[in-house]
Amino acid sequence: MKVLVFGGSFDPVHKGHVALLKQAIKQIAPDVTHIVPAYHSPFKAKSPTPFRLRMQMLKQAFSGMSKHLVFDDYELRRGGKTYTYQLINYLLKRYKNPQIYLLVGTDCLNDLHNWKNPQVIFDNAIVVAGKRKGYNENPARFNHIFLPGFFPKLSSSRVRAHIWMSGSVPATVPAQIIQTIYKNKLYGLSVHEWLKAHLKPNRYIHSQSVAELAGALSDIYDVNVETAVRAGILHDAGKGFSGPELVRFCRTHKIRVPFFEDICRQEPSLLHSYVSAWLAKHQFGIKDVQTLHAISEHTLGSLHMSTLSKILFVADISSKDRKYKDAFLIRNLALQDLEKALIYAANRKLLFTIDSQKWLCPLGIDLWNHLIKKGE
Repeated sequence: MKVLVFGGSFDPVHKGHVALLKQAIKQIAPDVTHIVPAYHSPFKAKSPTPFRLRMQMLKQAFSGMSKHLVFDDYELRRGGKTYTYQLINYLLKRYKNPQIYLLVGTDCLNDLHNWKNPQVIFDNAIVVAGKRKGYNENPARFNHIFLPGFFPKLSSSRVRAHIWMSGSVPATVPAQIIQTIYKNKLYGLSVHEWLKAHLKPNRYIHSQSVAELAGALSDIYDVNVETAVRAGILHDAGKGFSGPELVRFCRTHKIRVPFFEDICRQEPSLLHSYVSAWLAKHQFGIKDVQTLHAISEHTLGSLHMSTLSKILFVADISSKDRKYKDAFLIRNLALQDLEKALIYAANRKLLFTIDSQKWLCPLGIDLWNHLIKKGE
């Protein structure tokens, strides 16, 4: 009998998954199709999205596509990481002499030989792949077939990044699962709810704009897009606090801030960067150290900024909601040369402070001198 198997994190399932499965069922005409969401993919960190919700969304998106779908919780029952060769062995035991068809995208096809125990897959399954436009076919040295046509260049990580960035679910997600995402406040929707309740409307819009630009720059400078948009949307989480509240918050939670006493006396609003990083970690569960550093450094910078920190520093001052005349120039420069944009952004921040006749924090001065010396 023909057994089609489609596995993945499906976090969340998107229209590319739906199109791929529809075409595979049409071409292969399987007797049974196993949909197998990963419990913990060997290639990724364990998903924070509960398995039951990912399975629920799969049922909503795929149900009705065939009478012979099996929504298989095999990986949940196993626990831990499951490799594809183990899934193949499981199906070989479940069915008598099955002809197994393993459905993958072309990006997976080119990397299958690097998977664990790939010969088990090659000896016992026919790999079925869907092509995307621009794919240069590199004939694989194992039994495989290509589905006709081309499939949309979509990814679950892009869907998640869009939701984190905008607070809305994109049209690339099947309509059947949209309400499930909203109802369970997945992929940063709970963060947006909190920000709307704690920030002024224009500050919330600014946060969205910074996340959008950070995401665009991340594609250029090889930074994970989800990481960039999370940093962007959370960078001003502490902006809802007044100066005295920021001071109390830092003292209460023992947040370490360079030149803390000077900042408290001269310009306590600068503390919002460090409070935002604290909120990102303790309120919203962000553990990535580079993200937390980028948030804490987005106003004053530091002498050892990561690429993510530079992106956020520049995006904060040049996001599309910024209306001053140089915002477009910095934004356009950032799309071409991040280091030059960083110098320009640091310059503008210092000039804004001077023009406002406010205190210059030594951190900002140190950053400027460091960038100038570095460029000599």
